[in-house]
Parts: sequence; C-alpha cells; structure tokens
Amino acid sequence: MTTDKRLGLLFLLGLLAIPAAAADNLVAINHYNQAVDLAMAGNYTEALSEVDLAIVENPNFTLAHSTRGGILNALGRFPEAINASDRAIALDPGEASAWNNKAYALIHIGDASGGLAAAEKAAALDPGLTEARVNEGTALIQLGRYEEALAASEEALRLDPGSVEARKNRDDAKRHLPVPTTKAPLAVFCAIGGVVLAMALGFPKR
Repeated sequence: MTTDKRLGLLFLLGLLAIPAAAADNLVAINHYNQAVDLAMAGNYTEALSEVDLAIVENPNFTLAHSTRGGILNALGRFPEAINASDRAIALDPGEASAWNNKAYALIHIGDASGGLAAAEKAAALDPGLTEARVNEGTALIQLGRYEEALAASEEALRLDPGSVEARKNRDDAKRHLPVPTTKAPLAVFCAIGGVVLAMALGFPKR
C-alpha cells in the first residue's frame, strides 16, 4: 500500500484516542486506544481485533463501532463496514464519522446514490470534515454529475489543500466538463469576415 493511499484510508477511520477518565469502562477504553495505535501504524487486522474487544466490553461504545467501520474499509471489507457504521449511527445518529465511513463503503460497493446521501449527512453534521466532501465528489463523479463533483472537490481542497483524493476528484470532474467556447467572438469574426468578403467581391451596398 502506498503512503498516500494509507494516509487517505487513515483519514477515514475517525481515530481519536480517549483518555481513560473519559469513560466508565476502562478495559474498553484501553482496547480502543490500542486499536487506534495499531491502525495508525497500518496494522489493520490487529486493530480490528482490539476494537472488537472494546465492543465486547462495551457494546454501546459508539466511537468504537464507527472506528470499526473505518478499519473494515481499510481492509476492503465494505459490507461489514456498512454494518459497523449503521450500528454506530443507531447508537448516535449525530456521529459524523460513522456516516462518512458508511459513505465510503457504499461508494466502493457501487451504490453511488446511497454513498452520496451518507456523505452529505456527514458533511451536514461536520462541515469541516474534508473526507465527507471527498466522498461527495467521488459519488457525484460516479453519478455523472460533474459540475457538482467539481464544487464538492473544491470545497474539500479549501478545507485541506493537501488532500490527494480531493485533487484527483477535481481533475476527474474537470476532464468530463465541456471546454468553454468562444461563440460570441467567433460570430463577430464571421460577420466581419462576411463584410470584408462582400467588399472584396464588389457587392453593391444596400
């Protein structure tokens, strides 16, 4: 896996280490934080095992379910990622990272419409979430809505000028948009050319 691709996947995870004092179940928190460390190192299989242990300890651990969805996305296990994201959303419909991870998974199983809806929900919940805008752009390109894809990609680049995925989507969208024409100047040129030709041929003036 290339560095750029791994960084893009890590951005989807919504990883956030949690201080032990922030929750009652310290065992769950410790497993979760271990999962975060492993995922950041690219050890997704081990990270999945740790986040699963966190969920066993605390089945209602919303962020663990959301992060599980992100890890499963990184492993290419998209249907499972959707299920994990849905579990997080059921626990907390306002969890933007869960909607974003669901969007990524839906897009990668070919459900661009569903992916777009989930990405838009993530962006509405967290307007600063770059990857939500990236997912919007990707879904819109798949749907052939290139002007909207360009706008979403430009917004993603405004949030994160270094986003490789947003830059790729922007370039893809631009390639599918028609090149602006110069119809008006061409029409003027043709009209002038017609007058010059008439004069050259000695046509009588009206």
